[in-house]
Amino acid sequence: MSRTRRGVALVLVLWIVVILGGISAGVVRSARTSISIAANARAEIVARAAAESGIEALVASIEDTLFQLAEPSARRDWLNALGIAGAGDSVLLGDGRFSVTVVDVNARLDVNASTRSALQVFFSQFTDPGEAASIAAGIRAHIDSGSTGSPLPLKVTPVRSLEELRLARLVPDAILTRAAQYLTVDGDGVINSRTASDTVLVAATGELRDEPSRLLLISRGWVSGHPLTCEIQAVYAITGNRLVFSHWRERSL
Repeated sequence: MSRTRRGVALVLVLWIVVILGGISAGVVRSARTSISIAANARAEIVARAAAESGIEALVASIEDTLFQLAEPSARRDWLNALGIAGAGDSVLLGDGRFSVTVVDVNARLDVNASTRSALQVFFSQFTDPGEAASIAAGIRAHIDSGSTGSPLPLKVTPVRSLEELRLARLVPDAILTRAAQYLTVDGDGVINSRTASDTVLVAATGELRDEPSRLLLISRGWVSGHPLTCEIQAVYAITGNRLVFSHWRERSL
């Protein structure tokens, strides 16, 4: 074989090596990507299952305690303390973990159940009267639609989350940041006079009770070592010694 042919053959071999190397690198990258996607998908499934298990475990625990508390005052004191306890320690569940928190919904002002005047009184604690009146009017207009002259009842579109108030530009960010801890969209119009703050009570127009009628159960699930967290927020009405499911929402953090 001449030197020219050997040189051409060598160049071809080198190009083949380069091409095969590129293909191999692409296969490796594709494999790593597939593994990463599979790991993320698995982490999401496990995290959600853990979060859902947290809700179920918390419901069972609360109902068991309510059945044991025969004395009304003991029951009332225990329920009123639930929303103050904060988040519990995380619980291991296979590869996943979860932690749970209870919120006394009736300790907050329900945006959907509040009248325009009640919302105005509430927001006047965070801004001037003119802006408070504008915010209250905007929220009620967002919830209520239809013509007041129509014989048909108004169509009600409740606010589903406090974030909706910001996204719909109903409440300025700075005001909502300070007011959010006193507001809820999960209430039933009842205010718990034992746990509600003065900020809420000054604007309360609904029924006053001395214990919660609704609870917001928050459960976060995750896989140890993975950044993805699934949060489930489930709302339950308290009926006797039972928790009756109302609705829930979930998100990835």
